Amino acid sequence: MTGQAQKQPAVTASKQDSAIEAKGVVNRFGKQLIHNGVDLTLKKGEILGIVGGSGSGKSVLLRTMLGLHKPNEGQVLVDGRDVTSLNEDERKQMAQKWGVAFQEGALFSGLNVLDNISLPLREHTKLNGKDIESLALFKLGIVGLKPEAATKFPSELSGGMVRRAGLARALALDPGILFLDEPTSGLDPIAAAAFDQLILELRRVLTLSVLIITHDLDTLVTICDRIAMLVDKKVIVGTLDEMMACDVPQVKEYFRGPRMRAVQKEPHNADKDAGQGDKQSPQEKK
Repeated sequence: MTGQAQKQPAVTASKQDSAIEAKGVVNRFGKQLIHNGVDLTLKKGEILGIVGGSGSGKSVLLRTMLGLHKPNEGQVLVDGRDVTSLNEDERKQMAQKWGVAFQEGALFSGLNVLDNISLPLREHTKLNGKDIESLALFKLGIVGLKPEAATKFPSELSGGMVRRAGLARALALDPGILFLDEPTSGLDPIAAAAFDQLILELRRVLTLSVLIITHDLDTLVTICDRIAMLVDKKVIVGTLDEMMACDVPQVKEYFRGPRMRAVQKEPHNADKDAGQGDKQSPQEKK
């Protein structure tokens, strides 16, 4: 990918334009309550960042939205169907609508990059080996990796290359929804910034809806249309400006602290002021 991607206007879609919607989600493990009525919508075409303190339930929420964890109460709707009520075969079919890039790439160490990217194509399509290889090489290219990376093993790649290879695998089946779990964690600032720009460009070119779990303040400032923060077992959602203005103590501490102030003073490539739409106060989801 060449050039600098530009941040798109914040999405103001109606309910019918939701890519995925969690409604009234309750998760508990024994007596420990993790989520208590979480409502969260990823709108079509937006990049939504999820943040929260350690133990706030970010990973559990992600697994719930992927249908990998059945909540005690609530629904997760994709195209009007409740992911939490599907049987295993139905869930696998539904899962082809999204791609997931797990922490640190999660590539199979015994397979080279090409074989890692090819796995979903071999499992979910009837394409022949030649077509699978061609598609895998194409996915390799759209994430900015050169063809010679195809024969390398994960241990031979830099951290940034591993993340890009994991992203290519997540995009193998042309999903409309992309889930990213701490995609820039552990990367140096240059590689992290380049990855953020890649996500912006892929969102534009592939019309993706993107949900990112992240602690990277640069990512929140640079590419996220909205931010959802898990607080007191619920979720507070808003644009960056709305979260900065929120007076809930945990949100205030997170978004008005010294680290965020330092990040906001730095220049960013993305045009974060482009078309932010109507401003509303962030709402705590009941």
